Amino acid sequence: MAENTSKVVYRALSLGAGVQSSVLALLLARSDPRLTELGYLKPDTAIFADTGWEPDYVYQHLDWLEKQLNYPLIRVSSGDIRKNLRQGRTSTGHRFVDVPLFLVNESGKKGMLRRQCTTHYKIVPIHRRVRELAGGRRGRPFPKDEHAEMWLGISTDEAGRMKPSREPWVEHQWPLVDIGMTRRECAEWFAYNYPGRVLPRSACVICPYRSDDHWLELKRSEPDSYDEAVKFDRWLRKSRTNPVRALLNGRPYLHRERRPLATVIAEREAGTPSSVDYFNEECEGLCGV
Repeated sequence: MAENTSKVVYRALSLGAGVQSSVLALLLARSDPRLTELGYLKPDTAIFADTGWEPDYVYQHLDWLEKQLNYPLIRVSSGDIRKNLRQGRTSTGHRFVDVPLFLVNESGKKGMLRRQCTTHYKIVPIHRRVRELAGGRRGRPFPKDEHAEMWLGISTDEAGRMKPSREPWVEHQWPLVDIGMTRRECAEWFAYNYPGRVLPRSACVICPYRSDDHWLELKRSEPDSYDEAVKFDRWLRKSRTNPVRALLNGRPYLHRERRPLATVIAEREAGTPSSVDYFNEECEGLCGV
């Protein structure tokens, strides 16, 4: 990719509040020499996009993390994904299902909806606020000789999630990749520097990309949120007049096996081998980190 020769006018850390982005935020706050040698100083801000349906432990971790940083942390939102989904609408009010539910039709053919919730509830509100903070004027093109950097917490073992920005005024940077840090090394660094503190994985409560281990983690650490996911999974198939079901050609499920979530996870608890982690299939690189 050709080097961007325009002027950098703003630097933002996209904070998912998961393992990698949390560790990156803390490394930046500590002016880690591996980062400073590459020109990664403090960002102008860290920015977290709230779907409105994150587990409580993510919000608690975010509150703690904010106190550790020596630069601003901003929360943004484009609406409540729980409320919108139950109405069969997107954040912009369109009748559409933007969560990647797993489907099976009457003939047994399997399918999956496109994942657009990341764009609607993460990318759009983050870009909107960063553009404003970087001096962009509403309704006017961003100056061609300027751009903002967006730092993403993707580690070397998830390099497949590194995607260029779709916006010409935003340039993505991956500091953890640049210093050769893996997700495991991020977790080990955190455990060493903050002994006894849990570093959560971040994903909204009903994210279909959760691995079975991740569902089990949610059930153990936050049973109320897990119960919400189970109830939502059942509601998806409640009747054809369901606002979500009415928009789909097939029965929707939160789990890849296209069976009730509660059934699959109960089997995992009983010792049936767990499924793979699906986050590496997440295309935008903004969830789960």
